[in-house]
Amino acid sequence: MLLLSLFLMTFSMRTEPTEAAQILGLFQHPGKSHFDFFRPMFLALAERGHNISMYSYFPLEKPVTNYTDHVFQGMPLLTDIVDLKIFESEWKPLGLPFKVPTFFMLHDWGLRSCKVALNSPLIAQLLESPIRYDVIILENFSNDCMAAVAHLLKAPVIALSSCAIMPWHYKRMGSPFINHIMPMNFLPYTDEMGLIDRLNNFFHFHTVNTLYNLITQPATDAMIAQRFGPILPPINEIVKNTSLMLINQYYALTGPRPYAPNVIEVGGLQVGPLKPLPQHLLDLLDRSPNGIIYISWGSMVNTNTLPLAKRSALFQSISQLKEYNFVMRWKDDNSLLNDKPSNLYTFDWLPQRDLLCHPKVKGFISHGGLLGTTEAVHCGVPMLVTPFYGDQFLNAGAMKQRGFGVIVDFSDFDTDHITRGLGIILDKKFADNVRRSTEAFRERPISPLELAIWWIEHVITSGGAPLIKSEARHNNWIIYNSIDVYLFWLGVVWLLIATLWKLIRGIGSVFVRSKSSSHPKTKQQ
Repeated sequence: MLLLSLFLMTFSMRTEPTEAAQILGLFQHPGKSHFDFFRPMFLALAERGHNISMYSYFPLEKPVTNYTDHVFQGMPLLTDIVDLKIFESEWKPLGLPFKVPTFFMLHDWGLRSCKVALNSPLIAQLLESPIRYDVIILENFSNDCMAAVAHLLKAPVIALSSCAIMPWHYKRMGSPFINHIMPMNFLPYTDEMGLIDRLNNFFHFHTVNTLYNLITQPATDAMIAQRFGPILPPINEIVKNTSLMLINQYYALTGPRPYAPNVIEVGGLQVGPLKPLPQHLLDLLDRSPNGIIYISWGSMVNTNTLPLAKRSALFQSISQLKEYNFVMRWKDDNSLLNDKPSNLYTFDWLPQRDLLCHPKVKGFISHGGLLGTTEAVHCGVPMLVTPFYGDQFLNAGAMKQRGFGVIVDFSDFDTDHITRGLGIILDKKFADNVRRSTEAFRERPISPLELAIWWIEHVITSGGAPLIKSEARHNNWIIYNSIDVYLFWLGVVWLLIATLWKLIRGIGSVFVRSKSSSHPKTKQQ
């Protein structure tokens, strides 16, 4: 009882920071959905009295105490840019997913955003500023150029990932990759893979990791040297100084993973308190006695590029379910012309999290983006997912395995598949199972946002949390994968076999000679 009281007293003493810290955020990637996951952490830190200096493309709409925005310019935001027509024909060698080209898309985004950010006058002013930061928080995604800026500022670094960690992140964190239970980001696999899936997973993980090491890192080093001169270590050495990584994963949805202790799952932290819906949506919900189905393919997909045949298939499926109203994020309503069903309502923007948690929302047609997926799981809404690119396939596979919904591949996006998929997720028994399963996602000893704040403040107070850094991040490929150990023991086994073989041959030859001597040849008369 005394120990419990001491623990509770210690935890309660941590509810307020003892000293305001100087926290720097560096986010050169212009993806809105990524930053929507990161922002709640910084707002919570500012509310706790820490001073936030935020360098990104996404300033606050209203000023917040202790939070100062510095806005990058010169890079278009990644919103409504993805053309769905490019996904109509997908090459599948031997019928297997082939997602290596996704790497080159990320590589291009990363280099372009880094070039703009590194040459921004904001970075020059930052490096000349007299402010000394207690911690620097940046995104680990498609490029590590901001780690060079953090290295020059000489402060502990915390990395954030809005998705599962990329293949090139494992080494820097000293975290193990176990092929048969850890699917690579771009593949629709789970921790239950057959032999062919494990072979494909192994190929994708190591191919993409090698491409990053051979293409992205040298290009990043060249860009950094052009900006700062040849004074910095290689970027693959700089990133090993990362103290902590907070990732948008949680085992109840994405499956258990044996991460190193400095990789912390905080999946769903963007799911904040429920806010009231706008009146026009409340009116629509009131006019929907059987409920509504919400449709959104995220902030990056341009819905106007949905091929005509697939758009017609979607509209036919919606028309067949007259008892439900459908609410969809569609940027340009005029493009729908006259074929929009009467039970489909489109809007430029929708408050996704608050809408999903309304009891009248019965289903969610999604692309498998991780923010929408975690919000639907949190709210207990069954999903019909059509993944297009990136980690959407991984998220869709996890969602299906956990029983939160069904997958309709883009190649199968026709009236029959859509209607059958909706029939499955709208079944009362299926929906009830989803709502029960969501309890595992919600029930945690501490909320993901509180957990993230605790770890950030721990890195600050401990001067970089040196005790949770694994020495594995410094090991080369041979030691990291115990190749030398395997070779040693293979050599020992080979020597034992060779010795045993020689021994057997020696004993055999002795036996043959002794047998010959005991039966001498009969002398001829």
